[in-house]
Amino acid sequence: MRIKKRLVYILPAFLILMLLSACRAGAERFELTKDMGKSVASFERKSGTKLIEQSNGVYLMEDVVQVMTTDKKVSAVTLLKNAGDYSVFGVKIGMTKQNTDQLLTDTFGAEIAKTTDTEKNTVTYSYLKNEDELYISYDIDKETVVGLSYYKIDSSKDQESTGEAANSGELIATVGDTKVYYNEAMVYLKSAQEKYEADYGKDIWNADILGNGQTFGNMIKQEVINQITELKIIRAEAGKQGITLSEEEQAEAASYAKEHYKGLTSQDISKYLVTEELLSQVYSDNLLANKMFETLTINVNTDVPDEDAKQITVQDIMVYNTDFDAEGNKIALSDEDKAAAYEKIQNLAKQAKDTKDFKTFAEANTEADTVEYTFGKGQAPKDYGTAFEQAAFSLKTGHISDIIATDTGWHIIYCVSDFNEDATIQVKENIIEERRNKMFSELYSEWSKDYEVVVNHEAWDKVSFED
Repeated sequence: MRIKKRLVYILPAFLILMLLSACRAGAERFELTKDMGKSVASFERKSGTKLIEQSNGVYLMEDVVQVMTTDKKVSAVTLLKNAGDYSVFGVKIGMTKQNTDQLLTDTFGAEIAKTTDTEKNTVTYSYLKNEDELYISYDIDKETVVGLSYYKIDSSKDQESTGEAANSGELIATVGDTKVYYNEAMVYLKSAQEKYEADYGKDIWNADILGNGQTFGNMIKQEVINQITELKIIRAEAGKQGITLSEEEQAEAASYAKEHYKGLTSQDISKYLVTEELLSQVYSDNLLANKMFETLTINVNTDVPDEDAKQITVQDIMVYNTDFDAEGNKIALSDEDKAAAYEKIQNLAKQAKDTKDFKTFAEANTEADTVEYTFGKGQAPKDYGTAFEQAAFSLKTGHISDIIATDTGWHIIYCVSDFNEDATIQVKENIIEERRNKMFSELYSEWSKDYEVVVNHEAWDKVSFED
């Protein structure tokens, strides 16, 4: 009986110990930092997640956890809105900033940067220590965690690679109160790099195309900083004027970001710390800038008289009255050759009046590379001078000119249209667009006076297009 009574007391205590042990095991299971560097299969098993591969080493448990891999090992995790009990360094979605700060003080100390997103009403704190890089976003009003991304820098990589990853959180520029970090700047730079290399090849970056000692690469890097600066100033001004993206426009930005993200390699994602959220912000900035332009220039003067925009289309037969030397310079024809050339244009003028297909006839007989021109006043081919333009504008549709002499040669002009409506409309639109650009440029010039722009040239100058 005494033994049985002893068991009665021991058994509840044993069950309590088991329960406490299970609680601790459960909490450890949801802490994702311990599973970094593991394979995806191991990560799933130990964390209890069920991940679906998206693309390029990116895995997702929808609305719960996103995982990125480098060399098939987990290198980054992001807690999403329904992460629940999943945590990173003990931090969970919905946790207050006060409690988060207490958890992170010993591990990271103070944050290294802070970025505010007024559209999403969030503020993001950046932390960096040794191999750990952490970004936590809080709801500004509630001061609770709404997003978290954690990156583990692989110390087994060479020193240069590790340095690049660490630089991904480095401050590149400040525009007023807005901070621009390495990863955001690289989104713009890599997009420019891809475009120019597709057109001109990878050797373009060291070329001195202007002959002023500045490489094309440095020119583009400056243009990228200028572009980012403009976008950040416009975004700040949009906030002042209450101009925001609609839900549909935000969805559009998110869609662009998703497609962009899918096209990235896992190496670039890890190297530059690119997230889908970052890309969404980039596209949002661009869409918002466009919306500001459309909104603030909507009342520009759209009255463009026909005479200011009128375009005509003519076809031309030309016979040179000069010759060219080996270097392409004009030289005078001999009297004999000049007489032969003029006789040729006279014969062509007679035949042209009888042809039913002037363009085909012109293509077969002209000595110029082009037979058809569409232009307005002051826009005729420069080599032909004012005589050509005056003769062309004096013709009615379907009429052929007499022989017209210019510094280049002799011409026979056929008027295809003395008022090219489609071309005229396009020119009107171009004039209106130029007015809108001028108006917005003047607005931006005033805005920019209120913003101090500081660029971390030491960091930006180190960026290479060979990375």
